[in-house]
Amino acid sequence: MIKQINVLFLLFCSLTGQSLIDHNILNKCGLIPSNENQLYRIDQNWGYSYDSLLVDLERWGNSPYVNIDSIGATVQNRALWEITISNFPDSNTLPRVYIHTRTHPSEEESFWVSDEIINLLLSDSPYAEFVRNNTVFHIIPMYNPDGVELGFSRENANGIDIESGWDDVTLEPEVAVLKNRFIELMATNNPVEVALNMHSAYSCVRYFVYHAAGGTTTNYTILEQQFINDVRSYFPNGFEPWDYFVSWNSGTPDQYPESWWWMTHGENVLALTYEDMNCAAAGAFDSTANAIVRGVVDYLGLEYVGTNDNLFTHPGKFSLIQNYPNPFNPTTTIQFILSKASNVNISIFDLSGHEIIHLVRESLTSGSKSVKWDGTDKSGIKVPSGIYFYSISTGNFRQTRKMVLLK
Repeated sequence: MIKQINVLFLLFCSLTGQSLIDHNILNKCGLIPSNENQLYRIDQNWGYSYDSLLVDLERWGNSPYVNIDSIGATVQNRALWEITISNFPDSNTLPRVYIHTRTHPSEEESFWVSDEIINLLLSDSPYAEFVRNNTVFHIIPMYNPDGVELGFSRENANGIDIESGWDDVTLEPEVAVLKNRFIELMATNNPVEVALNMHSAYSCVRYFVYHAAGGTTTNYTILEQQFINDVRSYFPNGFEPWDYFVSWNSGTPDQYPESWWWMTHGENVLALTYEDMNCAAAGAFDSTANAIVRGVVDYLGLEYVGTNDNLFTHPGKFSLIQNYPNPFNPTTTIQFILSKASNVNISIFDLSGHEIIHLVRESLTSGSKSVKWDGTDKSGIKVPSGIYFYSISTGNFRQTRKMVLLK
């Protein structure tokens, strides 16, 4: 019954097209219609219940790389559990990634993707070790457990869709908990840099909800396209192109988590909704998870080079290392590795591609090198807070990474 309802809804979306978004009738086409607010399934919980989560939490908690804590409670006083995965969970320098899933209980595919992300991060593979050494992942695997247990398709125990209540005068308990957690993490020295809101749409394809320049900025759309293209490169034909679902054409809505991220932190946080398949063809959750994690790691400017021993010593190749600290204020160090004596150029660019300053232009011997940048341009004037790129070129080798200046 539910799938039949949504086939009709999908047809409605395809016939009406982008105007749904432009008129704020719907922002994420393909989900269950809002008037179907208490659909109940015989196979209650859509195959994964709160009790199932508690069993998994115990299993995940046995890993030495995992910290598990409750960050608050729901309307019916169920704990909202957050899993932190890192080899250095208390680091004040490693970039943070935040993922929350199962906002809409019927979109259980979003959990299975997140589950595979957890499995990847907890694995013994060299790549997982690299990610744990260089990031802190926070994951809420079930953001709406009351709705899951009550068999609601979209709502919490108060009958409210907590996906679109971030602008309410009185916030729902779940929204208040998550927003406060975001505020807490953004006040740290190493705030969240990527925030993914995991869903699954009845259009039966995988895609990211892209925010147009009309509701963000041109610079932000460049970052979105970079990230989505990177993800797609790790799962060819698995994800739709970045422009498959374009939203925020005529302004920024204020009711979504991504709205809060944008209006509060702008270009400093890449905050996107991901929609997995919600249909009989759904699957390949491991390939999906792998692509998303690798896309996130690339976006953060972390280069995996296939070793766990020393990420900064690779004499057989040229390499540009992620600046440290990042974000930074007022000074950061850029490290690079030369496999042989070379003529080296290192420059800083803004998001528009304009060169801010030329840091290095000289012939250098082989080995590990570094240079500092104090956040000034070629005239010695301090540049504003924001996202910048630094690029190295030597011979046929060229590499660019992203960094964030905070003031």
